[in-house]
Amino acid sequence: MNDTRWQNIEFGYKEPPQEFINKELEKYDEIVTQFCEISKFDKNRVEINIQTLKDLIVRVDMRKLYFQVYHSNMKANEYKVIIGLECFWILKLRPFWVKILPNDSTETMHMATWINEKIALHMTCSLLKEYNPEFFERGRDICELYCKELEYSFRYRDLSKESMFLMFDPFYFTYLCNSSISEENLNII
Repeated sequence: MNDTRWQNIEFGYKEPPQEFINKELEKYDEIVTQFCEISKFDKNRVEINIQTLKDLIVRVDMRKLYFQVYHSNMKANEYKVIIGLECFWILKLRPFWVKILPNDSTETMHMATWINEKIALHMTCSLLKEYNPEFFERGRDICELYCKELEYSFRYRDLSKESMFLMFDPFYFTYLCNSSISEENLNII
């Protein structure tokens, strides 16, 4: 290959400023706090590898830039960012863990084993509750079955960022469709 072909292109990724990293770290701390409150799990038991979480933040930021550069300035929607990027990297890098103590219950040991999947599932469900509340109105048994299947998939299936994008695109387009309809049920797109 001709090495001179790319000499005219100056493009390099610069890591975000520390202020941005700190805001993102605070966001993840809040996510863990919410998760622990909902699951009634002691937040003090959840450990965070800060360096891994910073790596996750940078990787998500890099991919957002990728969208803009390689997809005609397209910005990733929240589904792609939260589920396809943030959750993907949580599952891949596993920044959260729970230290097992000698007298821990079976439930605590289960939480320790599945903490990253459970946090990713919490993030996914939080997004769906915000943008697709009707999903949770269709029956508790269906929602629980879906969430169990999703948690299992997060743990045992080979999921790429792109497959996670596609898995949740129907929810995104449902949101767009619902938000494009006026109160008079007229499509205003």
